[in-house]
Amino acid sequence: MIRLIALDLDGTLLDPAGQITDETKAAIAQARQAGIKVVLSTGRSVQEAADFSAQAGCDNLSVCLGGAVLSDNATGAHLRRWDIPADVSRKALELCLNRDIELMIFAGEQIVLDPFSQQSLSKTFPYPVFHNAAVVSEDPIAYLEEHDLPLTKIHGDWNRPAYPLEELSKLQGVELTSSNDHDFELVPAGVNKGRTLALLALLWGIPLDQCAAVGDSENDLAMLQAVGTPIAMGNGCEAVKAAARHVAPDNAHEGVAHAIRWAMEQP
Repeated sequence: MIRLIALDLDGTLLDPAGQITDETKAAIAQARQAGIKVVLSTGRSVQEAADFSAQAGCDNLSVCLGGAVLSDNATGAHLRRWDIPADVSRKALELCLNRDIELMIFAGEQIVLDPFSQQSLSKTFPYPVFHNAAVVSEDPIAYLEEHDLPLTKIHGDWNRPAYPLEELSKLQGVELTSSNDHDFELVPAGVNKGRTLALLALLWGIPLDQCAAVGDSENDLAMLQAVGTPIAMGNGCEAVKAAARHVAPDNAHEGVAHAIRWAMEQP
């Protein structure tokens, strides 16, 4: 019997237009009425997770920043957070900045953007909740040092030939992953959606074999491997589909609504 369903956001809960369909909201409501917890597990910020969770009608806790944060949607509080080691964070930022890469720098409870990224993201990432929460700094490294902020995650996109992936992979205490076929994410070593989802389930006293998870990309693999009922989206990568017990339709054809209802039917 499924007691908790975790949903990835981009490529999963959100349709290709970045929206949550009425059919998906109805399926989430149906699951919650049946006593099933439904939560988001996303690479996005705490602020965005809270906003999308409210829109979708999910429960109050979310896994954010690819597993680096377990958050309370109602208060925005970080119930648990893992940061990149301080002796590595400056080097990581030095490798990523000034390369014409769209960078999202997640620094503890703050989002920091350099001017290039802010200008580019204003066109390519049309989510007001993100931009309203972000601080723009000419020198993000100095900003983090001045405000004594940790580095929690770096997300890079847009200019793939400029990605310093080889250099980043050599740093100690961090891991590289991705949420699609054209970005990269740098998180603390050992951080992933699966570990943090396991903590969330533990807080609610729900065994992982009574949990389902739905995802589409590489950074969903640990989450799918952690639960008893892993479900892949039809638009998911081959590794995700290989890890799944069931493949739902894609996110343009109500895949999440199908996945939720299929999970509810499992013994």
